[in-house]
Amino acid sequence: MQSEKKNWITNSLTESLIKFSKKNKNIVVLDADLSDDLNLKKFAKIFPNRFIQNGIAEQDMVSMAGGIALQGMLPVVNSFASFLTARANEQIYNNATENTKIIYLNLYAGLLPAGAGKSHQSLRDISLLNSIPNFRIFHPLNYIEVDQVLKHCIFKEKKNCAIRLSIGPPTKEILKLKTRINFKPGIGQEITKGKKVVIFSYGQYVLSEILKTVEILKIKNIFPTIVNMSTMNFFSTKWLKKIVNKHDYIFTIDDHSISGGLGDNILNELNKQKIIKNKNFFKIGIETFPECGTVEEVLKYHKLDSKSLYKTLISKIKNR
Repeated sequence: MQSEKKNWITNSLTESLIKFSKKNKNIVVLDADLSDDLNLKKFAKIFPNRFIQNGIAEQDMVSMAGGIALQGMLPVVNSFASFLTARANEQIYNNATENTKIIYLNLYAGLLPAGAGKSHQSLRDISLLNSIPNFRIFHPLNYIEVDQVLKHCIFKEKKNCAIRLSIGPPTKEILKLKTRINFKPGIGQEITKGKKVVIFSYGQYVLSEILKTVEILKIKNIFPTIVNMSTMNFFSTKWLKKIVNKHDYIFTIDDHSISGGLGDNILNELNKQKIIKNKNFFKIGIETFPECGTVEEVLKYHKLDSKSLYKTLISKIKNR
């Protein structure tokens, strides 16, 4: 592993996958010609008989994974999130009906980085998987949490798993959080503790901007609670009720389309449990086709940079 990349989510994932594969002999990795992006060649060198290079053929790869799972093995399937969840959605659904377990690595998930263009930016993967029963969706925040999430998916989770993976170096804001990450399925981690305002979000790029926004909000004597939600589509009702009851304003900020993402999932759960009454709930997410460019340019265009988020949050709070 290159020393300068040791804190990247992608490198940490592969190191953890190798570590866990030594313990679980049933793990088989399938790749769609993207082994360089996850350094899966290192896995293939250690486990040559447990690595299958399928090429750019997500539908065939997922169908193959379904057959492998039926033989009692644990397939770990890798491709870009935008390709895997859209191209092979029918095959993912069919595999889920078999009540087997497959782990899908949704690489390049979310808006950023945006240099490769709209085809590579994944803003629909959560919504595409949300409607499939027998599925858990996760988005680890950093190199520590990705190890914890993968461990849970391999050794404890009974259902199919999709792990959204961010590409690129972590920001300094995210690196500072390493001692505060303790993954628990269905429960978010309170990165900051505040009052009146709670913000649920995820992912290294957007959460980094939110942490910058908090520093600006402090000038206005607004101290929000920031919750890292690495679990996307199921929640501890007891925990969610407890944290929502402490706050008057509830915000969700998605690194995904505003439709079908974390915001909708949390809102549905709050309505189902009847714990949103007399609360102010706001969803923030991407409402157009994604813009391409540098990280700074794209965040600003979609109003997900810290200054834009400050303006949005302060306007919602003042108008109530």
